[in-house]
Amino acid sequence: MKFLYISFFIIFFASCSKKDVKVPVNDNPGIHEIWDNSPVYILMKIKNKDTLADLKLGQVMTTTHWLVAADKRLKMNKMAGAIEKILKKRHKKSIHSKEGTHAYFSYLDSVQKKISFIDFDSIQLMPNFYTSATYLKEYSKFDEAFNKYHINISPKQIIFNDSIRFDKHIGKQKIFDSIWKIVGQHTNNKANKLYLNFGENIKFDRFLNYYTFFKHNPIPKGKLSQNIFIFKAK
Repeated sequence: MKFLYISFFIIFFASCSKKDVKVPVNDNPGIHEIWDNSPVYILMKIKNKDTLADLKLGQVMTTTHWLVAADKRLKMNKMAGAIEKILKKRHKKSIHSKEGTHAYFSYLDSVQKKISFIDFDSIQLMPNFYTSATYLKEYSKFDEAFNKYHINISPKQIIFNDSIRFDKHIGKQKIFDSIWKIVGQHTNNKANKLYLNFGENIKFDRFLNYYTFFKHNPIPKGKLSQNIFIFKAK
């Protein structure tokens, strides 16, 4: 098994290198071994001085897991379209579809020094003219069974519930600890739900870092919303 894993590690990164993908690096744990897979690439491409997300689906098979290697330098306003195309194709059922297979983002776990994967095929990217707070204000019955909390992550700062501001350099754990204290003050019987919002100029590397962290660290008596908001910068 160890030999197989090392072989997979080498083949995966050799493929990424050939495709010129700078894989994200973060300190969050993930899945380290996924067999029976098809590679997907999202490359950074420059065309007429514009940066584009160049999606390479290739010969992906719906009977396998999809391992997505996306360039960490791409901004989320460029990545959103590519992610939506992957999700649309992933969710399209056919006679060849196989239950229990997923789409995963790949990154390098900087703690264990291993290639890691985090599934994302359950997420839904929301219209970019909303944040979760403005969306829920307009659609008040959406997730009405939950206490709702919002994190807005922009290039310069992080804002919790439109009131508590953190510098962009503050550690994720400190943000989580602050959220834990606030969420713990609620005494009603509702479950809690956390919504992630990312400014469109956030790079994929940072998006994946926070998405992975909060997916693995749910808020007290709650969970992470599958609805991800990529909002336009003001």
